[in-house]
Amino acid sequence: MVKKQTFIRVVSFLSAAILVVGGFAIKETNKSRRYMLMIENSYSRAFEQLNSSLNNISMAIEKTVYVSSAKKMSSLSSEIFSEAELAKGALSSLPIGENNLSTIYRFLSQVGNYALSVAKNITSENTVTEKQREELKQLSSTAKVVTEVINDSGIEYNSPEQWAQLVENKLNDVVSEQGLAASLTELEENLSDYPTLIYDGPYSDHILEKEPLMTASAKEYSETEALAVAQKFVSENSVLSFEDMQKGKIECYRFADNNVNVTVSRFGGYVVYMRKNRVVGDSLLSYEQAMSKAEKFLEEMQISNMIDTYYYTDAGVCVINFAYLDGQTICYTDLIKVGVAMDTGEIMLLETAGYLTNHTDRAFQIPDFTVEQAMEKIASDLEVEETSIALIPTDSGGEVRCYEFLCRGEENREILVYINVQTLEEEQIYILLKTDGGTLVK
Repeated sequence: MVKKQTFIRVVSFLSAAILVVGGFAIKETNKSRRYMLMIENSYSRAFEQLNSSLNNISMAIEKTVYVSSAKKMSSLSSEIFSEAELAKGALSSLPIGENNLSTIYRFLSQVGNYALSVAKNITSENTVTEKQREELKQLSSTAKVVTEVINDSGIEYNSPEQWAQLVENKLNDVVSEQGLAASLTELEENLSDYPTLIYDGPYSDHILEKEPLMTASAKEYSETEALAVAQKFVSENSVLSFEDMQKGKIECYRFADNNVNVTVSRFGGYVVYMRKNRVVGDSLLSYEQAMSKAEKFLEEMQISNMIDTYYYTDAGVCVINFAYLDGQTICYTDLIKVGVAMDTGEIMLLETAGYLTNHTDRAFQIPDFTVEQAMEKIASDLEVEETSIALIPTDSGGEVRCYEFLCRGEENREILVYINVQTLEEEQIYILLKTDGGTLVK
């Protein structure tokens, strides 16, 4: 009788245990499905953004070929620049494996900045040169190719099965012979003839091809060490995982979760790029408040002596460009971008490539000429309002130290003139492009 009762009790305990284990299994399965659905939705949004931005870039860059007015060129170039930034962020969020997409990223970086450069030229020279028109046509042709490849990649961004397969491939380090990853790899190879552009802008090839000074002799970081740097950099709510290695002059580890992408340099362990992915609400902050947030952020990163140079606001994010101040010399070569959400003040974007590439200890020569002598080189129809000393990049990839004169010209336009402190040569002239979103050139 005891044995029978014991047997019944054991069977009851086992049945209960099986039910509990089964309940846990069902719960964990449902949780896994929810997580998978979240990932799939995140990838769907990223692909939709990439597809939309590339189509917008393709259409806008085609229009620039026919533009003759500075106002329209400025408007189009701002649109292209904004869409290119969105496309880069979307591309970095997709599960594309270990692919080296440096050429595609270079194209996205250059296309907007080159359009801004042409806009500046048309404002100052009142024309687009034949060389610029040909290069705009080349960019337009490249944009169409990239757009077509993405459109034809076979990914239906409302298809959970496709995304699930991509996630599984990524976890198993398998690159599908079809689909987005394979299409992008083939596109990267086909863009080997992508034209080299030399122009006045932060993503000009002669700037990108420089050997970065701050990473040249720096300590090598392992993936684990770089992940620790990235994880410390973002909020505690983000749990980052390794995505891929990014090649180029600054080789980087890329880490991500659903909300943020971070790249950390292999040598030096510097945060090179960070972008958060969320919709920014209505603007509640002023530019001055956004500036204060950005300055405090740089202080927390222990990056000092940075001053704001120009800014623009797009999709609720105020992107402020900072340059290094070496004594009294503004080093426009040593650039850092910080993006601040205008609804909460959250830091949404960081780019340090210009700073890492160019920053170094410099020993400046005493100028051979005074600021008064340099001012005599300014055109008579310009009224000088402010003077300073600046280090600016040259077309050959070097640097030149100049007196910087902020002038007022015809139609009340603000113009920057740079006169070499050693030779009194007029090195550069900029016209500040003021838009509703901020100052695009300064």
